[in-house]
Amino acid sequence: MLRVIGGKAKGRFLKVPKGSRIRPTSDKVRESLFNIIPPSFIEGKRFLELFAGTGAAGIEALSRGASHVTFIESNTGHCKMIYENLDLCDFKDSAEVICADVLKSLDKYFKEKPGYDIVFIDPPYNFPKWKILLPKVSTNVSIFDYGFLIFEHMSKVSINTEIEDFSLYGKYIYGDTTLTVYRKLKVK
Repeated sequence: MLRVIGGKAKGRFLKVPKGSRIRPTSDKVRESLFNIIPPSFIEGKRFLELFAGTGAAGIEALSRGASHVTFIESNTGHCKMIYENLDLCDFKDSAEVICADVLKSLDKYFKEKPGYDIVFIDPPYNFPKWKILLPKVSTNVSIFDYGFLIFEHMSKVSINTEIEDFSLYGKYIYGDTTLTVYRKLKVK
């Protein structure tokens, strides 16, 4: 069972596809994610979840006071489930779900979009193009000064990518899952 762990929708259970190979971010890692980001930072901010799956991280952000979340997920069944989970938590008016390939959407959808304060990337652990994700996201998505870029990945994969205008905020290891967190520098 997957549930919202904090904020307005705390305790609400979210739908997860049956028989799916989806790997939702665990409660422990999600709770840690929202402890890494200062709680006062989330309030009123814009959140982008790439490879959204069930939408649990973005819904958690809305529950904790984010003003808007954009979800990008390529699987149409999972997109439908994100809508259902948003409806369960009464967050439909604060969200946008884009059902599209993440890499293609980075070239297509973000030229005209307002920026984001927090970008969470959670590709499948066997995603073959993970090395290009961080540079592509940092180049194509407008992330506000002091914003967070968070990449969830297998602990056995070492992410040592330097990203222009970002500093490494920290690496947080939870068993076989690691959150590599970058913070956007103030651009002069």
